Amino acid sequence: MEDAEIIRQVLAGHHEQYADLVRRYQEPLIYFLRRTLGSEEDVLDCAQEAFLAAYRNLYRYSEAHLFRAWLYAIARNKALDLLRKRRREVPLILNESLVDHQPRPEEVWIAKEQASMLSEVLNELPEHYAQTLYLRYKQELSYEEIALVLQVPVSRVKTYLHRGKEKLRQHLERRNIYDGDGERVVDSTISG
Repeated sequence: MEDAEIIRQVLAGHHEQYADLVRRYQEPLIYFLRRTLGSEEDVLDCAQEAFLAAYRNLYRYSEAHLFRAWLYAIARNKALDLLRKRRREVPLILNESLVDHQPRPEEVWIAKEQASMLSEVLNELPEHYAQTLYLRYKQELSYEEIALVLQVPVSRVKTYLHRGKEKLRQHLERRNIYDGDGERVVDSTISG
């Protein structure tokens, strides 16, 4: 069932249908919040608050936007409110499960190394670049949806994506992980 149809049913009095939306978006929302908040407890609390706020304000939802983008915008605001209260630095956490098949041990090691390296590099990027890259490439949101989540114009989303990719490339080149042509550089100490 489409999100809009579920929302219409909830607004018509079938409140139990909202659980379908929670089940559908709970995991991706938690993953999104992990990119902003450091504590798993904060992530879970913020996700719960976002779902409650969305439920309470469901009558304000406009079908002109995806429910997912609207929910992410609410969650981002909740997370930023929490961070403002705590005045702390925002860590960035990546999901390290990069492979779905039964990998060989060396594939597992390489995947963990790559995820660790990418996490370190993304932690060096300004938060708005890292969030924009995540929303575009991991969550596959459109520019308009990212603009809604980040509460910026679409033109700024495009700028963030362009500059974020450029900064990511520069960080990787500085670490001698990729050359200027995007090819992986093999460290002689590892291959020897």
